[in-house]
Amino acid sequence: MFNLPEILTILIGALLALVFIDGIRRALRIKNSSLKVDLIDPEDLQDTNKDFEEEWMQGYSDEFSVEQQEEVNEEPLLDIQPSNALLILHLGSQKPDQFSKDSIKEALSKFDSVYQDKGIFNVLDENGNIAFNILNGKKPGVFVEDTISDDLALVLDPINLLNPLESFDLLINISQSLQDFFGCDLLDEDRNLLTKQMIEHMREQVLEYKRQFLASTG
Repeated sequence: MFNLPEILTILIGALLALVFIDGIRRALRIKNSSLKVDLIDPEDLQDTNKDFEEEWMQGYSDEFSVEQQEEVNEEPLLDIQPSNALLILHLGSQKPDQFSKDSIKEALSKFDSVYQDKGIFNVLDENGNIAFNILNGKKPGVFVEDTISDDLALVLDPINLLNPLESFDLLINISQSLQDFFGCDLLDEDRNLLTKQMIEHMREQVLEYKRQFLASTG
C-alpha cells in the first residue's frame, strides 16, 4: 500500500507528464500550420485581380490565324507555325461600360470588319484578309451580347500575315480612329500612353519579323 505522500507524488508526476505531452502536441500543430502557409504561392492570391490578357494570348496564334482566314477568305494565309511575337495595343476608358459588342460595331462601321460568334472582331485589309483582331482586354476576353468592358485589346500577329507592314499601318489608323470615337486613351502593351517613338519601334519590329521570314523562306 502506498502512503499519502507517495500517492501525491505519483499524481503530481502524472499531471506534469500530461502537461508536457500536451505542450509537445501544440508545438507540432503550430509547426505544421506554418509549413502549410509557407507552401502557398503569394502570386495565387493575386489571380482574382489578373485580367484576361495572359489567357487569350496563350494559343492565340493557333486559333486566330489560318483557321479564321479560311472563314473570311477562301485563300488562307501561308501555313506558318504560330508565334508569340504579338503586337498589342489597348484602348483604356474611365467608364466601366464603355466597350460592348454594339458600341464596337458602331465604331467600326466605316471599316471592313467581321464579328465572330465567339465574341471577337476581325478587321480585314483591302484584300479581305484578316489584318488584326479586336478582343476584350479583361475577362472573359470576348464580347458577347451582355459583355461590357473598359479595356479594348487590338492584337496583330505579324508572323502569320502576308502583308504585315500594311496590316500594322491599318492597326495604327483604326486604333486612332477608335480613340477619337470613344474619347479614351490609346495605350501600349504595358498600358502606358502610346507615343510616336513607340509606334516607330513597333514598325521596326514588324519590318524585322518580315525580314526574318523572307530569310527563312529564301
